[in-house]
Amino acid sequence: MHSKHEARGTILALLSAAMWGAFPVIVNRGSRRMPPLLFAAFSTLLAATGAFVYAFIKGKLNELRKKDAYFSLLMVTLLIVIVPYTLFFIGSSKTSGLNTSLLLMIEIIFTLLFTHFIGEKTTAEKLAGGIGVFIGAVFILYNGQKGFRANTGDLLIIASTVTYPIGNFYAKKALGMVSPPVILFVRFFFGGLFMAVLAVTFEANTVKGAPGIIRANWPMLLFTGLVLLGVCKILWYEALDRLDISKAISLVMTFPLFSLALLVGLYGEPVSRYQWAGAVVMMIGVFFTIRRRSVEPHLTKYGPGPE
Repeated sequence: MHSKHEARGTILALLSAAMWGAFPVIVNRGSRRMPPLLFAAFSTLLAATGAFVYAFIKGKLNELRKKDAYFSLLMVTLLIVIVPYTLFFIGSSKTSGLNTSLLLMIEIIFTLLFTHFIGEKTTAEKLAGGIGVFIGAVFILYNGQKGFRANTGDLLIIASTVTYPIGNFYAKKALGMVSPPVILFVRFFFGGLFMAVLAVTFEANTVKGAPGIIRANWPMLLFTGLVLLGVCKILWYEALDRLDISKAISLVMTFPLFSLALLVGLYGEPVSRYQWAGAVVMMIGVFFTIRRRSVEPHLTKYGPGPE
C-alpha cells in the first residue's frame, strides 16, 4: 500500500477521532433532554441529508444504481446504524457519561478478535497498538473514580459495540464498489427511517410533542447530525478506504485523548495522574499503530483478488 495513501488515511482517522470525542457526551446529555429514539432518528436523518448533499456535489449519486453493492450497503445499515444506534441511544439514557465513554472502548477488543479471521493477521505491533490505545483510554476515562457498577444501560452499550467490526467488514467491501458519501447516505437514510418507526412505536406519548422538543434542542440536533454523524463519518470512511479495519479502528479509538485536550484547553479542567498515565500509554499505542503498515487488501476477505 502506497505510503502517502496510508499516511493520508492516518491523518483522516485522527481528525475523525478528534471530532468523535464529543459524541458520547452529547448523546448522554441529549438522551436525558429528549426521547432517545427520537434523538437518534432525527439526528441520523439530518446526517442523511448532509450526506446526500455531499454526494450530489461530488457527482456520486449515480453510484446508487450499482446493484452489486446493495447487500453490503444493507449490512452496513443494519450492523453500524440500526442495531448499535438503537442499543446505544437507549443505553446512554440509563447510565452515566463516564460509563458511556468507557464502554464504547470495548469495540477495539471485538475488532482485534474479529479481524484476525478476515485476513488481518494478528501481529505484535497490532496488539501493542490496539491494547495500548484501549488501556490508555480506560485510564483517561476512569480517572480513579470509585463506584463503577454495571447496569442495564451499560450492558446495552456493550452490546452496541459487538456488531461494529462485522459492519466495518461490509463497509470495506462496499468501498470497493461505491464512494464514502453514497455509503453514508444509504446507512443514515434507511437507519434513520427505521429508528423513526421505533420512536413512533415505543415513544408514542413523548413523540406527540416532538415539534416542541425539536425546537428546544435544535442546536444540539444540528451539531450531532451534521457534524458528529456527518462530517466526522465522511472523514472516517475516507480513512477506512485507505487503511485496514484494525488500524483505522485503533486510531479512531483515541477520541478520549482529544476529549481530554478539549476540556483542558477550553475549560481549564485539571489533569489527574491517571489521565497523564493514560495519555502516555495511549500515545505509545498510537505509535505502534501508525508504525504498522496496513494489510494489503487482496490478502483479506474484503478486498479484491490480486491483480
